[in-house]
Amino acid sequence: MATVGFVGLGDMGSRMVPHLLRSDHRVVVFDVVRDRIDAMTALGAVAADSPAAAARDTDVVISTVMSDDIPVAHLGQDGILAGMRPGAALAVLSTTTPDMLQSVASKMPAGAHLVDAPLIGGVRYASEAALTVLLAGSDDAMALAEPILRTFGDVVRVGPLGSGVAYKLITNVVVMAAEAGLREALDLADILGGSYQTTLDLLARGPMAAVVKRALDRDNPRPLRDSALDFDVLVAAGGEDNLSISAAGRRRLWAAAEAASPPPVFVDLTSRITALPRFRGE
Repeated sequence: MATVGFVGLGDMGSRMVPHLLRSDHRVVVFDVVRDRIDAMTALGAVAADSPAAAARDTDVVISTVMSDDIPVAHLGQDGILAGMRPGAALAVLSTTTPDMLQSVASKMPAGAHLVDAPLIGGVRYASEAALTVLLAGSDDAMALAEPILRTFGDVVRVGPLGSGVAYKLITNVVVMAAEAGLREALDLADILGGSYQTTLDLLARGPMAAVVKRALDRDNPRPLRDSALDFDVLVAAGGEDNLSISAAGRRRLWAAAEAASPPPVFVDLTSRITALPRFRGE
């Protein structure tokens, strides 16, 4: 049994912690939203009052915070690095940029280890422990983190530190272009007087089948805004001038994410809630 710190209990993290508990690990959790901590302590986790406290005296610390939250969660006075002990490993599972990961690497305490281990798969995959973990780092660091990360699904070693973040962004180019493309296909259906249902049925017969299935999955409650934020990370890493398709897709996804109140979730990508403004009321 290991002691695992876990920082970030959002849609993904809240589905991952229970797998660690069922594997008889001691899990110390932190999130900026107290109700999320309470939900995990009800299952047997131990509450921490800061990221540093979640990291203290743990064997492996897992971080699943959004990219913009990495500086405070990791590098702040009460951040993860402030609580890590020599010999422990930090696994950054966030979708982030190589520069952001390097900012963490440059501040790691002496004797502590760092891996980047971003995830392929959404909330359903997290619930079912069927994620793909893109693990990168030194051999010693990966050896410490991998047994814990295998709790969440398949672990694929992809190279030295930074390779996980890089390959996550590379795969996201295709995934996120498909998401924006699905919304634009429905935009064209609106323009030409087509049916959403017929459009989705036809797309589900071809290579877009997996994209349509995921978009229609009501058990995947991811806020659409989080996908748009991931698009920001992708374009920041590659440069808008270099990734013209991604830059255009980001603009469309942000328009969809800001189309309604309450904020749309991922399944709303297939409804008129996120249509072009002149078609939303139809």
